[in-house]
Amino acid sequence: MSPNEPFRSSYRGVPAGTRLNGIYEIDEMIGAGGMGEVYKCREIQTGAPIAIKMLLPDMAENEAALALFRREAAALHNLPHEAIVRYFLFTVEPVLQRPYLAMEFVDGRSLSDILAEGPLTFEAMVKLMRRVASGLQAAHERGIIHRDVSPDNIIIPLGDVTRAKIIDFGIARSTQVGDKTIIGNGFAGKDNYVSPEQVGLFNNDVTAKSDIYSLGLVLFHVLTGQKLDMGGSQYQLVEKRRRVPDLGAIDMRIRPLLEQMLQPDPAQRPASMADIANWTIGSPRSFNPMAAPDAAAAQPAAPSQPVLARILGNRGVRLGAAVVGVAALLGLGGYGFYEFVWSTPPAAIPPPSPVFGQTTPPAKTDTKSDTTKTATKSDGKSDAKSETKPETKSNPAVVKSPPPVTPPSGDLAGRPDRIRKYVEQYDGGDCFFILPVAVTQSAAVIEGFGASTVPFDTFDRAFKRDQGFEATVGVRQVTQAQCPAVKFLSQLGSQARAPRINLTSTELKSGETLNGTIENFANRVVELLLVSDRGEVQSLSYLLKQGTDSLSFSIGGQRGGSGSGPQLLMAVTTPRVLDSLRQPRPLAADMFFLQALSEAQRNNVTMATSARYFQIKN
Repeated sequence: MSPNEPFRSSYRGVPAGTRLNGIYEIDEMIGAGGMGEVYKCREIQTGAPIAIKMLLPDMAENEAALALFRREAAALHNLPHEAIVRYFLFTVEPVLQRPYLAMEFVDGRSLSDILAEGPLTFEAMVKLMRRVASGLQAAHERGIIHRDVSPDNIIIPLGDVTRAKIIDFGIARSTQVGDKTIIGNGFAGKDNYVSPEQVGLFNNDVTAKSDIYSLGLVLFHVLTGQKLDMGGSQYQLVEKRRRVPDLGAIDMRIRPLLEQMLQPDPAQRPASMADIANWTIGSPRSFNPMAAPDAAAAQPAAPSQPVLARILGNRGVRLGAAVVGVAALLGLGGYGFYEFVWSTPPAAIPPPSPVFGQTTPPAKTDTKSDTTKTATKSDGKSDAKSETKPETKSNPAVVKSPPPVTPPSGDLAGRPDRIRKYVEQYDGGDCFFILPVAVTQSAAVIEGFGASTVPFDTFDRAFKRDQGFEATVGVRQVTQAQCPAVKFLSQLGSQARAPRINLTSTELKSGETLNGTIENFANRVVELLLVSDRGEVQSLSYLLKQGTDSLSFSIGGQRGGSGSGPQLLMAVTTPRVLDSLRQPRPLAADMFFLQALSEAQRNNVTMATSARYFQIKN
């Protein structure tokens, strides 16, 4: 078998020597579970060791598995911290047709394996606590809640607790601008280490305080060598968390800290992981829970949702020397990272040719400029300054929701289509777009773009009320200046045949190159557009190079006109060239997309588009 020869779906291992995307070469499989495999690989150019987490062939099309897989990629993408396993790439191997994550190879043992041999010393526990708490603080500052802090997800390289790594962000919830926001709390985590709010107490409001509680249970295990018995039935999980557990076996030097970390009420726990990372012997017996803001607690609580299946469960998984968490990030829609597909809706207009299909005049737009005093930065903070933003005549405060969908008994087969229609017809305001990417009779994965999470929270509650279950809603937040691009996308309907953008990374640093390809465009003209965080649209079509069945491109890290915030890369296909899509100089987004829609309408031209999101890092 050649290195990249496809293998039968019953085969549960990729042979050593197999090359993935021409970037990595597999050395050996070091872990396997019911849904995926973990491999030790090396980077071909440098020889550096890499950990690859790959879905099994029969799981490559599984919506829940892909959702979890992508969730981890997005969570790790924005968490550059020495105590958190590093993420390099998420993509699909084109020959094997299997999604995989390329991550840091951590040569070490899990904390749970180490604790099976006995407790750590008090001094080692303090060092470990500071290391893990500092990493989780970095995550919380970026709006990421881990929700599965446990000994299995802490790796100790070479037995040195000061080099501990936090892994497995697959069920992490993001709550802040600059990356995917997961709307909806839901139960997540290993039942023995989850917080009271994760099992239904305190309105299911899962925040950074939940990770504090879980870390407290981990520290008990570290000090005693025995985990607190916090598991059992759902009733037992709740009852055991209504009071502070017995801490009589804990060293008195740290017992007051653990007593606060394990308070049932999140409001009574330490204000942040920074308090725990900075704790020293002799610190005050109590912290002021309100002393610092909880970066991830500001989001409104949302109803719970069922747990998605883990990629690799703890049972039956041995990771050997390299241990990496296996899970995922919300979002489907194609190969690569965060792909959204839209096109103009079909209409009953005779096609101009049998090749290009039906044509539809785009909806008319009425755009004007207004001035806002707050500009949203890519890091989620507000900057008090004036910035021109696009605004339409619709009232953004009014959220129009379609009537509830109540399927008649015996008519469940058609429910997914009705749910998709509900989502597609929902109007959340001007800078708001949602797309149903995975829908079943009782589950829905929905993705979107917007400048604020508020309308998505409103949608989340409306969906739960009208459909009877909670959807998982992923939000990719943009700047106000990019809102015309979001409106452009919302004015086009969905269609399966649309261009697909694949990127080698979602982060572009100064001096580096971002490579990508465009596929699935048939015989149509392809235009490549970059919408900067400043709201300027620049044509990059001159970068496109023809391949066998795709177009390739490379973008340098020092492009003019782009800031350091979120960048939108859009591929637009048309049956013939539209001059408005080939502006010679950068143009404001509101004017650019208005001209494009107007020209398409005048000439009865259909447009299909896909969008991807990456960030420029200084």
